Amino acid sequence: MPRPLSGVAVRTARRGNLSTRPPKRQPSRRSEDTSAARSIRSDPNHIGADTIQHDANPPLRAAVVGPGTIGRIHVDALRRNGVDVVSVVASTPERARSAADSLRVPHGDASLAAALDHGLDAVHICAPNALHRELVLQALQHNVHVICEKPLGINVAEAAKLAAAAREAGVIHAICFNNRFYPLVQEIATRRREGLLGRPFLIRASIADDTLWHRNDWDWRLDPTIGGPTVVTSTTGSHLLDLVMFLFGARPTALCATFGTAHRDRRPTGSEDAEPPVPAGSARDDLAGLLVRFSDGSQAVLSLSHVAAGHPYRVHVEIDAELAGVSWDSERPNELWIGHRDEPNELLVADARHMRPAARRFVERAGAYREGFDETFRLLFRDVYAHIAAGNDASVPHPTFTDGHRQLVVHEAIQTSASERRWVDLDWSAFDSVA
Repeated sequence: MPRPLSGVAVRTARRGNLSTRPPKRQPSRRSEDTSAARSIRSDPNHIGADTIQHDANPPLRAAVVGPGTIGRIHVDALRRNGVDVVSVVASTPERARSAADSLRVPHGDASLAAALDHGLDAVHICAPNALHRELVLQALQHNVHVICEKPLGINVAEAAKLAAAAREAGVIHAICFNNRFYPLVQEIATRRREGLLGRPFLIRASIADDTLWHRNDWDWRLDPTIGGPTVVTSTTGSHLLDLVMFLFGARPTALCATFGTAHRDRRPTGSEDAEPPVPAGSARDDLAGLLVRFSDGSQAVLSLSHVAAGHPYRVHVEIDAELAGVSWDSERPNELWIGHRDEPNELLVADARHMRPAARRFVERAGAYREGFDETFRLLFRDVYAHIAAGNDASVPHPTFTDGHRQLVVHEAIQTSASERRWVDLDWSAFDSVA
């Protein structure tokens, strides 16, 4: 997508579509805050307007299961929200102690059962996909609030059981679809809800990373007993599906999917002579393409890749709609491109002074100080723990296990489509009967 060469606006010129008239400006794009012209540096009340905060005294207590890269981000985000992280849980006593020491956490435990003895309010599940079910159910049996990394489970039946168990337990439950919590993603969703985009036509969206680019790259996602039945569509795919449904505010009604395998002879370094090799075939997908139709008549073209050289992790969405287009790229997370045909395009930066009122609470720093990936977890947990502090009667400002269940309904249809090489209609009746 072309970017402006200078400034924040560029006039779109097309042969036969040039005009000497001044461009029409839509009043609805102007800030509704009469004091918005003041410097946000000297007016901190603009930052994080209507922010949800929890005020628990003593602080709420949490444990994090799985102190890998994402687990460590959870620990940091929890601390910045004033939550007391009292335990990290790892697969062995040695790993647990090492993680606890490096993170300055009081307890390193080799099991969730041991961590639950520390008097927890909440558990964060950051373990591999196949372990989610057992760990979530164990936490629910102790009446502990649960925050689970995506995907919620490895199949629809598992996700449905976990969502039902969480509702029956009466605890707060959340799924870590953190990409919703970029401020400008919230801006897109707000503009769509307020009708500023008009009727959406098409969304082009992708997640690209290069973690499996080399034939010797290896991680747990490639093991179906740990990562589940697919690779890219189980992990990063769950993020993209949730993000698209969140932005459109609609559910898929039909889809067509294709899987690809970049390296059918993939082996971890040092195992070239070992048997058996990685199972061949599309079930070990490291790339995928999807065509999707939604309940409101809009469509999506989605792509997923673990072999995108040069992209450690990139989320990109672009929406064609009736009144304007929008485009957002996680590699430039504080810029929202807004496209027009008969007037200059716009580039909106993440600044509460210029954003829609409903999206401002996701901006907690002045426009001069940009926020990124780690902040999405902090903002997600901020809302989750505010919900915990307020109790079950409060509104739910975060994705829940119901959202995790919904995503796996789509994932199951993707697997059917790819294996049978056909369009698949989605039947939501079973989901609606329990959700």
